Amino acid sequence: MDEDRAFFSLFDDDAPIGFVGLEGSGPDRLLRSLVVLPGRKRQGHGGLLVAHAETFARRSGAERLHLLATTIPDFFRVRGYRPADRAMAPATIACAAQFVSLCPASAAYLVKELT
Repeated sequence: MDEDRAFFSLFDDDAPIGFVGLEGSGPDRLLRSLVVLPGRKRQGHGGLLVAHAETFARRSGAERLHLLATTIPDFFRVRGYRPADRAMAPATIACAAQFVSLCPASAAYLVKELT
């Protein structure tokens, strides 16, 4: 594991269920790459993965999580993530590949205070 990246997975006895990642260090971190396999969606697994990532981030000194969402911004809104102006993202977040090139400008930018 890279010191500025952490990835978490959720498995059961049958197979993988989903994955999520965190990127960055310091008070602002990027929540990225939440994936729940198609046959396992809408069973609470995504929420478990996000909660685990948030707990890990909080315990390692993060104060805020940032994310870009192209398909499920409402999933994050009900978990306390609030829409924000992408132009106001901290420099450490704005220079991440997701902001610079991987996610389109139309992606929703959301932020959650962890403290």
